[in-house]
Amino acid sequence: MNDFQNTTLNTSKISLSAILKWGAPVLIVILVICGILLARSSETPAGFLAKWKNAVESGDLKNYDALWVKNTRDKNNSGYQQTAELFRQKIKIEVNIANAVDRTRKDPQHPSYLRIEEIPVLVHTVGEPLIQSRTLVIAKTGLIQQRWKLVRDKVVDEEFGSDLSAFEAKITVETTSQSNSPVAPFVLQWKKVLESQDKKKYTSLWDKSARNKRIDNFRLAHLHLSQEADVDLSQVKYAAVAHSKTRHVANNINVTIHSGGTFIETHSRTLTIEKKGFFFRRWKLINDEVGDNYITDQPISQQDQPDIDTIPEETVTGIYNGDAPIDTQLKVSQILGKWQKAWEEKDLDTYMSIYAERALITRVTVQGGKEIPSYLRKKDLRQKMKQLNAHYADIQIKISNLEINGDRAEADATFLQEFKGTPASGNRPAYRDVGTKKLILMIDPSDGYWKIYAETWSRYKDVPKFPKN
Repeated sequence: MNDFQNTTLNTSKISLSAILKWGAPVLIVILVICGILLARSSETPAGFLAKWKNAVESGDLKNYDALWVKNTRDKNNSGYQQTAELFRQKIKIEVNIANAVDRTRKDPQHPSYLRIEEIPVLVHTVGEPLIQSRTLVIAKTGLIQQRWKLVRDKVVDEEFGSDLSAFEAKITVETTSQSNSPVAPFVLQWKKVLESQDKKKYTSLWDKSARNKRIDNFRLAHLHLSQEADVDLSQVKYAAVAHSKTRHVANNINVTIHSGGTFIETHSRTLTIEKKGFFFRRWKLINDEVGDNYITDQPISQQDQPDIDTIPEETVTGIYNGDAPIDTQLKVSQILGKWQKAWEEKDLDTYMSIYAERALITRVTVQGGKEIPSYLRKKDLRQKMKQLNAHYADIQIKISNLEINGDRAEADATFLQEFKGTPASGNRPAYRDVGTKKLILMIDPSDGYWKIYAETWSRYKDVPKFPKN
């Protein structure tokens, strides 16, 4: 009996020893296989399309290069160089991938490849836009982490024209009301953060990796938090993004920006929201896009303003520093000096470089003693300044009573501006006006330079008449 027990005990020890000896390596192999399977990409063609669209619309050549199979990128028929050249010329591109997955099929020449056909692309060339139709050929590459990569990105058709119906198809689907959308509470939270100007809380609304990928959009939206905002959600539209279970878009949001009681602009915002997190999944911003504004009044030029009472040839210059830090005062003063010199010397490129891309310029005409404001965007301002420069042979600008208020990222400069223009034709008298001008300047997130974001002018009333001698 004892011999049997001993034999059983020894057998158990041998079995345990064998398990320990061979079980650990087997377990490691199983874990490695599981790791490989988990590491292999589950990326769908729809996911790749979204990456391709973002790379093309961003104009980032590095991101676009990363989408390609390296040994196919430089082939003559790949289409790579055509798109890369648009990037180098800094031409804006828009892509519509709505229903593109429905036009995905196996490539007849390479059954392991996929073809995605008839993708509409809008190229904003000078003059009329260029409308393209593109076909992508993609293949899965990689030994362990397999990813879809581009083999071809070819333009199969293109024409100039203004028929942009291909881009009016919505990329999102399943529009819902505010009360039914799962992201409606998050959007309400975003609204409160904007209106409270809570920069720290706003940053926390973002997914960190998405914030780094869309740093320009984040910085621009973050910069607007320096000003008062009113958010209008009355027209908001919610939509679930096609081919995604957890991504939603909220668009048609109107945001009105003020600064110190001065209206700056009303623009649209589009939010892209997705559930993020491994254990605790929460709604996070993955994009906050500041769109176009809705100020569309017909602009008028400086020369349209009527003559007012003559002011003295000499003005007493005084500088009132305001409450801005000294470094802001110095920088803004330098910008004003550059702005004044460029205007007087008709250096249009330098003059326009001082204005932000989304600058709103208010010009005023006086009719019957009543001031009538009109609004210009940057592209309108350039055209009007061309006309102004052609109209006057000589332009003189005097700045006095300068006051600068603000902080290290934003400032408003208020001053008296005297404009004097001598017409190019010698049979017309010189035109002179004087008014109070206010410029709102901020650090532009795209290049870090101070830029003019808003400009207003009002007639300086009760200008005294001085004797000329």
